[in-house]
Amino acid sequence: MKNFLFTIIVMTCAALTVNAQTSVETALKNAEKAAKLADKNPNNGKLQYEAAIAFFNDALGDKKDLDRAQMYAERAVKLAKEFPSPKDTLQGLSCWTLGMIHMQKNNTEEAMDYLEMAVDAFNVELGRRDPITNGSKLMFAYMAMTSSPMRGCPKVLEAFYDNEMAPQDKQIDNMAEANIMLETAMEFLLAQQTQLFRYALPLITYEGQKYLILETDDWSMERPLMGWMAPSLMDDDEEDDTPQGDQLVMVDEYLNFKVIKGEERHQVNMQSNFKHLMAKPTHLETNPDDSRIWFFDAEKYKELLNIYREFKAAENKTE
Repeated sequence: MKNFLFTIIVMTCAALTVNAQTSVETALKNAEKAAKLADKNPNNGKLQYEAAIAFFNDALGDKKDLDRAQMYAERAVKLAKEFPSPKDTLQGLSCWTLGMIHMQKNNTEEAMDYLEMAVDAFNVELGRRDPITNGSKLMFAYMAMTSSPMRGCPKVLEAFYDNEMAPQDKQIDNMAEANIMLETAMEFLLAQQTQLFRYALPLITYEGQKYLILETDDWSMERPLMGWMAPSLMDDDEEDDTPQGDQLVMVDEYLNFKVIKGEERHQVNMQSNFKHLMAKPTHLETNPDDSRIWFFDAEKYKELLNIYREFKAAENKTE
């Protein structure tokens, strides 16, 4: 992981690259020299950044000074924000360096915040379809997807989309080799969302009555809601040998079951409409009769699941 993370710094912070023969003593002298120059020019963001990466240089080994590197990186970020310039990448590079410093300090949340700020800065400084911007999105996503899939996965998707839409001379030419990151990001996101929707059911309005959907042709509440629409969405029009039911099972708030069979079940629609008004930006305008996802705590869900199983058992006996 350490070597992989270092390649990220090299990608966006070329100044970190040093000759393999550079001694620790020379690196220390260079760092102190950079620090003196930065201290003499406190309003020069570029010099603050150069001092930060000098103290963060891997050539220093155990002499690497993370605290001083952080101090100068914070100065560089502050100056980049106070005096933004679309013609340079000071904010992006400084935020990325500060994020990597926090990463080595095991300050994960701070690291993710600054790395994401770096990606946003590259979007402004270089454009969203620049290869540095897209490469940084991939690297940020790689580090964020395990701890925060909702944060990491969108950046992977965005990187692939923007790379595809970029002019040919701006594309990462072997992006397809990073497909494993796209698939892995989706896996982490699906796992997280499956956990979130493990105890959830669709709530619909049918003939003026509220119902929870417990069973469709190819799904039932025996498994998490996540993926319940996948069979129909992924239909490739080829003959499917997977056995399917022919009924829709619903229940109302009084635990009265309603079973709709045959073609009539396809007339039960989930409908949702949302409006976002500029005059009321902190609230979505919704229709109370529209479909929703209803969440339960684990015990309540299990109680309803047992009732559903009893209903199915009784139904099977009558067939």
